[in-house]
Amino acid sequence: MISVLNSQWILRLKNSLIRRIHWESLFLIYLILFSGCSEENLPEDYLAVVNDRMLTKRTVKFLVDSVYLNETSLDQIVQNWIEMELLTQAALSEGFEAKDEFAVRSDFNTRRLLASEYLREKLKEVNTVVSKEELEDYFNKHKEEFILDYDIYKVNQIITKNLTKAIELRNSTLAQLDFSKSVRVTFKPEEIVGERYGLYIKEFDEMPFELANMIQTLVPGEITYPVDIGNGEYLITQLVSKYNKGDEPEIEFVKELIEETIIFERQRKFYQDLITKLAQEADIKIREMK
Repeated sequence: MISVLNSQWILRLKNSLIRRIHWESLFLIYLILFSGCSEENLPEDYLAVVNDRMLTKRTVKFLVDSVYLNETSLDQIVQNWIEMELLTQAALSEGFEAKDEFAVRSDFNTRRLLASEYLREKLKEVNTVVSKEELEDYFNKHKEEFILDYDIYKVNQIITKNLTKAIELRNSTLAQLDFSKSVRVTFKPEEIVGERYGLYIKEFDEMPFELANMIQTLVPGEITYPVDIGNGEYLITQLVSKYNKGDEPEIEFVKELIEETIIFERQRKFYQDLITKLAQEADIKIREMK
């Protein structure tokens, strides 16, 4: 849920990391592996070779519309192909089975899928457990990145078709009973259409008009009147806490986002190390772009 609330921030971060993955591995391939090997037996239009697999200009023109080809995009295509081939060949050497051997030998998309499956399997080796100390350390170093651009409400919600009991729920909760406990006391299980606890909603999220108006004036712990959402169903919402635009949220609010970011960074490094290792073990030739 947290990652959804901060989707714009995490998307920018991920895109940045993905670009770093590509260009760092590109640099390493050129730095460590660019080969001055003899090109006497290679066709004039070759672009790159990874062991016994070759990429030619003719192949690229077949795969990519020439309208989109320029020196920069061609360079990126070559580097992406090298990384894909390294992963594909590693997959085949480690016994990954292909459904169609001929397709794997000849089809670009099939090899790309095999490379993706291999990488997905290898990424399972990455540790996905984030300690409390790591969370706190990351939070303290990146606090300014979590400043909110909008108001966010943490709420509890329940949907029921029993209006009478919905009103009773509001009264019992106002009497200082815990919301979830009030739900259990007030309703039979079959009377509950849906319930959500600790839900975060943004000020611009789609919500019933009545709720959008009421939620702005609620104080923590307060519960709304039942809101008719159609089909004979009523929505009751309790405000747990509110985060205002410009606030620095508590660590619990961004815990899942931080965990996702730390794990993604581990995956990024794992990928970079894997590509570097495979490249060092391979025979790679890259045509110098003029």
